[in-house]
Amino acid sequence: MNKRADDGLVAALERCNIHPLWDRYKRITPVAPQPKDPPMHWRWRDIEPFAERAAREVGIEDVERRALILANPAFGGETITTQNLIGAFTVLEPGDKALPHRHSAAAIRFATRAEGAVTIVNGRRCDMKAGDLVLTPPMCWHGHINEGSRRTVWFDAANMPAICALDASFFEPGTRHDERFWDVSDQGASEYRFPGEEMRRRLADAPPGPDGARTVRYTKHNGSVMPTLDLYRTKVTRKTRAKRATCNAICLVVAGQGRSTVGERSFEWSQDDVFTIPHWTWASHEALGVADLLVVTDRPIYERLELLREELE
Repeated sequence: MNKRADDGLVAALERCNIHPLWDRYKRITPVAPQPKDPPMHWRWRDIEPFAERAAREVGIEDVERRALILANPAFGGETITTQNLIGAFTVLEPGDKALPHRHSAAAIRFATRAEGAVTIVNGRRCDMKAGDLVLTPPMCWHGHINEGSRRTVWFDAANMPAICALDASFFEPGTRHDERFWDVSDQGASEYRFPGEEMRRRLADAPPGPDGARTVRYTKHNGSVMPTLDLYRTKVTRKTRAKRATCNAICLVVAGQGRSTVGERSFEWSQDDVFTIPHWTWASHEALGVADLLVVTDRPIYERLELLREELE
């Protein structure tokens, strides 16, 4: 490497914990976002055997949650699905109770194989029927119970990585033996529960968007469901135009089969598969017939910081 005239000055500055801008500005201000994680795809057929093992081998009384979190190895062993977000599947056996707790991360539950499961949020009972979405907003007490006769499974998503990156995480456990937590009604549950049948109707009536897919947004007060999480349902009937955005997304296949091209990777997916769309990565989708996707994003973070940028190819 050629010696520079300012090498001595740079070394002296660094010894004093001062960095010169002129020799590293390209590292400090990249010309475009550069996601560290490649797109990932998890097949439900690979996850299901682990869900069965977890149900048999992990007692709910011994753990905070019996959940399987999808981890992208690009984050060096950190429990992250894509930047700012995690996706997971939670498993409950009949009679299981996942004790109440609360935290500063925003989270959602989407019922996949969850008939008989109930989530209680801030004293409101939210039944989890196929396709239902349940919100657990930041610092809301929430717990889960399987009141049915079969194993239940649902999809979780949360923004714990974003909250931890900001070092703003608070967690408060509840008590395992307070039966008053479970003795609640469903009155007022609409604050936290979005019925699946209603969203299916909205999706069927939605016009095609600029990318060719029919998309509806879960909303509260005409905005995102929570200040740091934004959710959508997308119906794909033909190949969509590729698009990218500065926000990150996790996609759950609610129904159907198809293929997505995300960056340089292509995934063939089917029901209950999960795949990621890292920020600033081109993505397009194609269904074999008709497919329905749940899309969980951290879009509001970028909107509120005026960092959201979107492009359509």
